[in-house]
Amino acid sequence: MIPRRFKARCQGFSRLDLLALLATAALLVLVATAMASTHRVTPEVILCQENLRRLGIAWRSHGAENPLLARNPSGSGASTENPVTSDAWALGWIDWTTAPDNTNNTKIQIPAFLPYIGTDIGLYRCPTDRFVSTAQRSRGWQNRTRSYVMNGLVNLSTTDILPGGFTRFRTLSDFSSPSSTFVFTEEHPDSINDPVFFADPSGRSIYDLPASFHEGAATFAFADSHVETRRWINSRLRQPVRFSTFSQVTVTTNDPDLRWLSERASQPLR
Repeated sequence: MIPRRFKARCQGFSRLDLLALLATAALLVLVATAMASTHRVTPEVILCQENLRRLGIAWRSHGAENPLLARNPSGSGASTENPVTSDAWALGWIDWTTAPDNTNNTKIQIPAFLPYIGTDIGLYRCPTDRFVSTAQRSRGWQNRTRSYVMNGLVNLSTTDILPGGFTRFRTLSDFSSPSSTFVFTEEHPDSINDPVFFADPSGRSIYDLPASFHEGAATFAFADSHVETRRWINSRLRQPVRFSTFSQVTVTTNDPDLRWLSERASQPLR
């Protein structure tokens, strides 16, 4: 027989209490799982997200007030084009040499884009990107001017190396799903050169390598101006900085990282 005083103590724990306890435990498991599978949010991540968010807002404001989106120059023209008369969002060729483009702020202060973005040159570079080559460091350089690049399917000028059958975006109205299509991202220091990021919408090739500055993650600004930081699942995209030039890679297997990237680069034409 259970003593009466013990029964009284047990009456406070009901079935509702048990359900609440189980629900709390389940929530804690979900939170722990999510934290384990995502990147750690550091001050640098927050600053990078804010940079790209502001770039995205400026780009969208420009697109709303002009017939065409800010132009996205590729190849040698990105270095030789005159910033004063340019309609591009950025110019310049970034590499590991001591060429002037690496520190020339006029290449990221395009007069046609300045009314939308302002004069803060820090907006074009991830605060984590402090990589310079030995030759550059000997000149006293602390960083190069630009970490960020624009999706090669967004108002690209000159040579288009991406496969056909996918939407090329020239105006804001071309985006059928702006919240699912990225405009800006950060590129790996070995891969960056012109202001263009060629993301293969078919997922078969890696033309340009995205950055992994944030503990294996890269930040993206989408056409609706929201930002996301994606942590790469495998080592194919989490490459160390080797201070060499990245070469195109053909992919023969189904890669979840490239699938994520390709699905957000464009949509198939209908």
